[in-house]
Amino acid sequence: MTALLSETPRILVIGGRGFVGSHIVRALLARDIPVHVFGPNMATDLLADLGGRFGETIGSVEDQAAILAAIEASSATAIVTTAAFGEGGKGLMQGGEADADRAMAINVDGLRHVLETAQATGISRVITTGSSVVFGPADNYDSERVDETGVKRPRTIYGLTKVLSEDLVQYYRDRHGLDASSIRLPIVLGPGLWYQGAASAIAGVIANAAPGARHQVRFHDMPIDLMHVSDVARAIVEALVTDAPLEAIYHINGFTARLSEIGAAAAAQVPGYVVEQEVVPPANTFPLMDDTRFRARFAFIPQYDLNGLLQSQIGGDGS
Repeated sequence: MTALLSETPRILVIGGRGFVGSHIVRALLARDIPVHVFGPNMATDLLADLGGRFGETIGSVEDQAAILAAIEASSATAIVTTAAFGEGGKGLMQGGEADADRAMAINVDGLRHVLETAQATGISRVITTGSSVVFGPADNYDSERVDETGVKRPRTIYGLTKVLSEDLVQYYRDRHGLDASSIRLPIVLGPGLWYQGAASAIAGVIANAAPGARHQVRFHDMPIDLMHVSDVARAIVEALVTDAPLEAIYHINGFTARLSEIGAAAAAQVPGYVVEQEVVPPANTFPLMDDTRFRARFAFIPQYDLNGLLQSQIGGDGS
């Protein structure tokens, strides 16, 4: 593998106009690292204020020739891909259940196209965003927190696509020596979240916080791993630019909270705000993630805990 810090890194961000991808673009540009964005046209432009600061190729991961064109146009030394099928605004989990064929085409075969093109063109490193959905129900595991060696037993199509994605990463590491890694994310919150699902239900508690307001939400009250999107971006950039080869899988996490704790913390910050939570059984449960490996390797400390996230979103600067 070519050491990234021995040269000026140039990063191709696949899915760079999406929720997580756009924050990765911002984090890279903040470090003066050249960025090229690849992906389809998006209804909402999360990078509108950064026009002219990055290159761009329009295309889909379903089209390997388009990926090659983006690599050639950017002279990329590394790739990060956040591409995933979300069926409009339904979210990744619901999208997978609604159209398994499209989820497989983008999440699995699309990643194969990225990895194949990367190894064929001499790209140094590929990082893909994974998820805790690779695990089965939380009560299948002996310990509350599961590390990267935990048994993968998905119960959703989206979870299955993420397991297959990790298998692809391992295959290209083993067969081609590609420095590829899957970084498993928890539920991600922050500015730019546009799709539905568990994250949007939690975000709604925060977005509706106003003096004297009442917000009703139907949601379970089990502990959940959560992370501010800016922390996710910082973590991924650290992995992109490090000299030493990466492990095949990492967990990252910001903090853990129940929805009742999020509602109480929001109410404490906003006088008169009341969150009325109807506790319902979860559609899916996942074990909490042990992120010791990543924190130790990169000396990584998230900037946002629960109160910090709330302060950034309730009357804050939205960063």
